[in-house]
Amino acid sequence: MPRERLRPGEHGRITEKSRGGRFFATCYVRDNDGERRRVERSSDKSAEDARRLLQRHLKDRRPPVAKQEVTDKTTLDELFEVWILAKAAEDGVSSQTVDQYRQVWAKHGANQLGALRIREVDTNRAHGHVQSMGATTQAKRLRMILLGMYSMATRFGIVTVNPIRETKPTKAVPKKVVRKIPSDVLERVRKAVRDYADREGPGPRPGRLLPAFVDLLVATGARPNEVLALRWSDCDTSGDPPTVTIRGTLIDHGRIVGKPLHRQDRRKGDAPEHTVMLPRVGVDALEELKTQSNGEGPVFANREGGWMSLANMRRTLRAALPEDLRTTITPHTFRRAVATVVRDELGPEKAQQQLSHAKLATTEKHYLQRHTEGPDVRAVLDRYTNQSGDN
Repeated sequence: MPRERLRPGEHGRITEKSRGGRFFATCYVRDNDGERRRVERSSDKSAEDARRLLQRHLKDRRPPVAKQEVTDKTTLDELFEVWILAKAAEDGVSSQTVDQYRQVWAKHGANQLGALRIREVDTNRAHGHVQSMGATTQAKRLRMILLGMYSMATRFGIVTVNPIRETKPTKAVPKKVVRKIPSDVLERVRKAVRDYADREGPGPRPGRLLPAFVDLLVATGARPNEVLALRWSDCDTSGDPPTVTIRGTLIDHGRIVGKPLHRQDRRKGDAPEHTVMLPRVGVDALEELKTQSNGEGPVFANREGGWMSLANMRRTLRAALPEDLRTTITPHTFRRAVATVVRDELGPEKAQQQLSHAKLATTEKHYLQRHTEGPDVRAVLDRYTNQSGDN
């Protein structure tokens, strides 16, 4: 009577043998694709130990996929390369984001985990490594990278569950409280940058563009690199109302490997272009800049006519500010201040529109100063308590 054929997923009889002082346990497995494959494990202790190793392997084994790039022998370094290429191709992440991921992996993952095979990293090991990095943005990014890598390994059938899901980075320190810039402080800032730009002395003045930069940050509520990416073709100071349209952003030197400072012709997250109406302070800033340029190319042009980097503007702003304001006022501070001022006068929805956020929750969580006084609801509560007393 012929031997019954193995069903998909079943394995045959385990045989044992020894060779050169080493013990081997072998069997055949019929995988779900119908192929019959030989599987073997060995031990230098005993035949029984080799059998146990084989049985343990059979329990966790996943059948190979034809032409599969990821197998149970793939290291995390190799998995990262497959994952990052797929991330760029399938999810369409930008070049600078890909380079950020590569930098995080090179610094915090490659040397620490890269040589390990996929199944050699469990939740405990991954959690310990992420925790050891402290409450840093890099720890959060590495966890996100590992989460994506192991999601891919799960899809390939190398692991059954994603071991990164239960990891947690160290709890971050409390975020800085968002505060608007009071009018008197804003006036101090504007005066300080004007004085810095107008100071007497030999040589070039590195702060010549700073007053207009600050005024346009206040006038638009835009991101600093969006303001620096403005071209004269984006500005209409003679319109009714006068406007600027934000169509791109500057990418700093080094953000993309091998690329210098350059303008990206799309906004962060591929958001649509955003037009804002200019108050008087914004119009005056642009009109003043026009007297220093030929009316073409970058609004904030360096002395060679190219783009002005945010790093330079940030450094110049710090140098211009009084010492007591240097730690609280940065180029990004003005975006939060504008959001809070607009919210206080016109409501949170208008603040969201001014900042061009897709979700109101983003504006409220990250850009608005929290109300610390309750509204005047005395009349409402008086009526409530009187009705209760009447009953």
